[in-house]
Amino acid sequence: MRRIALLPHFALFALLLFANSVQAGLYRWVDAAGMVHYSDVVPPSVEKQGHAQLNKQGMTVEIVPGAPSEAELTAGKRRETLAKLRDALDNKQQEQDNHLLANYADVAELEAVFHSKLAVLDKNTQSIAERRESLETKLAVVREQASKVEAPEQGEKLNGYIQDAEKTLAAYDHALQENQTEQDRLRQRYEKDRERLSKLLKASPSSPRLDPSTAPATLRAALDHQ
Repeated sequence: MRRIALLPHFALFALLLFANSVQAGLYRWVDAAGMVHYSDVVPPSVEKQGHAQLNKQGMTVEIVPGAPSEAELTAGKRRETLAKLRDALDNKQQEQDNHLLANYADVAELEAVFHSKLAVLDKNTQSIAERRESLETKLAVVREQASKVEAPEQGEKLNGYIQDAEKTLAAYDHALQENQTEQDRLRQRYEKDRERLSKLLKASPSSPRLDPSTAPATLRAALDHQ
């Protein structure tokens, strides 16, 4: 008791205040300057920094985190976006895997379908190339005729044909380029599908082949476009 009596009056007051606060519940926080504060009420300004709630014995019972900063909010949104993107990619890959297993029992079937589609594109390309060559030959003849025509009406008619033929040749060139692009895309897709199907079959060689009629709506839609 003598030691307590020797304490300054303000220290005794602070001790009593702390004891009363602990009985009623106490909050602890650290301000921006690093100073520790205790109070039975949390000031609004402390919400951004966070605080700790103490029990009657002065032990921490709950840690209330501070409000996230703008940088933390931005980082959180970015993580959420990336997580959704990963989920979407995983779902897309699963649909592609289901499609491969539903349509091809082995790599040989996939290869047969690939060559069949490639043959169709090759035939279409050959047909367009032949029509283009025929039109180009006719156009050369008409140009030669147009250079020798003296009658204005006949010359105008030939020039009209030349213009139409040139537009058609340009359309043929565009179609040939589109066919070439489609062939390249088909080859790239085939290489990826062959590699993926091989992995799927090696991972589960005894997996039953999916029945397209019982596949989910999204998968049936994909099968219908094959």
